[in-house]
Amino acid sequence: MTGSDRDMFASLAPDERALLAWVAPQLDAAAIEEIAEADYGVDVPGYRRALTDLVHSPWLPDDLSGDPGEVLALTRWTAPAGRRGHLRRLFACTLLVRAVTADGNPVDSLAPLVDSARELGAPARAAAVRFLAWCRLNLPGNWPDDPSAPVFLTLAVVLLSAETATAAGLAAVLVDELDAVLTDEDLPWRRRARSPLYVRRDTDSASTRRLWSALVTRCLVDNPAVVDPRLAALGRALDGDAATPITELRALFPGTT
Repeated sequence: MTGSDRDMFASLAPDERALLAWVAPQLDAAAIEEIAEADYGVDVPGYRRALTDLVHSPWLPDDLSGDPGEVLALTRWTAPAGRRGHLRRLFACTLLVRAVTADGNPVDSLAPLVDSARELGAPARAAAVRFLAWCRLNLPGNWPDDPSAPVFLTLAVVLLSAETATAAGLAAVLVDELDAVLTDEDLPWRRRARSPLYVRRDTDSASTRRLWSALVTRCLVDNPAVVDPRLAALGRALDGDAATPITELRALFPGTT
């Protein structure tokens, strides 16, 4: 990451604890119990104690490769039906994105985090942007293990900031990072014929790829609050709906980083 790119993320007031501080106080005892029961009812008291400690801790854990990582990972894969479900999933994904985990793939936790933050409204989105900006600058947990993963942190911040004045500058950073990973033959990215920007990594689940595609469409392409048409063009290219070369996308965002 260049100095100007770091300055872009630094301008977002990055804060490791911003999202945990927003979501944790909104989890009541019933919500903690529901997460604790996610492992088919196994060791609910133990999970409950560990989760309660995390809810009341001002810090995010460095390592969740053991308990209660299992119930948090299972909560990550839920399909929330309302606000309570999104709060539970957002809490779980916040911890999993930050920590070393058993599956070692934080991209799978990042997509549902973005989805739930968006569904929970502006305060959640703002807190998520600050937290993810910190993650992009510091690459905690498993993020350094896969050189193709950090670009998803940039994508997440772009999606959650699409309605703000910083969106174009962040999009320019994203395009630069995409250019780097798509041209590196050693990274696990594949291209679909109709779009050189469509990304697929063997390490990500199919549901994760579908969710990223849906998020790009909702946040950039079909979002009436986005007034910069360049972001819609970027979204269509990312989704594979427009065969836009990376050079053309770079030309869309000149001098914005």
